[in-house]
Amino acid sequence: MNYNPEELIPIVAELTDLYTRGESTSVTYEAAQHLMEAVLYCIHEAVSMNANGLATRQQTDVRSLYEVGFQEVVDKVERAKGKYKVLISSFSSYGNRNLNDTVLKAIPGFFKLYSPRFSPQETIITMDYPTVAPIEGKTGIDAIEEYIDKIAAEQRFLAEFPPGYVEELLRSYTSDYKDQFFNLSEIVINKCKTDPFE
Repeated sequence: MNYNPEELIPIVAELTDLYTRGESTSVTYEAAQHLMEAVLYCIHEAVSMNANGLATRQQTDVRSLYEVGFQEVVDKVERAKGKYKVLISSFSSYGNRNLNDTVLKAIPGFFKLYSPRFSPQETIITMDYPTVAPIEGKTGIDAIEEYIDKIAAEQRFLAEFPPGYVEELLRSYTSDYKDQFFNLSEIVINKCKTDPFE
């Protein structure tokens, strides 16, 4: 959808009022730019829904796009929280501190600090545990939801091995695997390729 950037100003002004709790009509240039990015992120969510055939009706104005996109962000947060609950129900870090801290501390920290209204574009955490395929071109809840999906897929893969096998394999790879910042499943896959009958 094509729209005039001036159409965004009233939405940003309303966000500014909410952001300052009505105590001021002005914010710093950086804060205004941040709120503009929040509006654009939500509009992008709505446009993506339309492109994927997920929107229930054709949106004809920027405000409608923003509202639909904001609701999509909120819905994605709830969906990602549900996926996270499933992930931790059978989660194992296999002794790796980076994976443990990422899943049990960083991701809950994201949900605690994330603001769909004022900062939907912010990813907040650094996603220190590397996934097999990197997350590219996504921020905010889009990045976190994909991150959870990828870690969950890895957990399902590693859970297919007998108890203790993954830890033993990682120890044979490097004795300090607990402190490493590598992807566990890549080590397991590479070991299986080189020593398939061990």
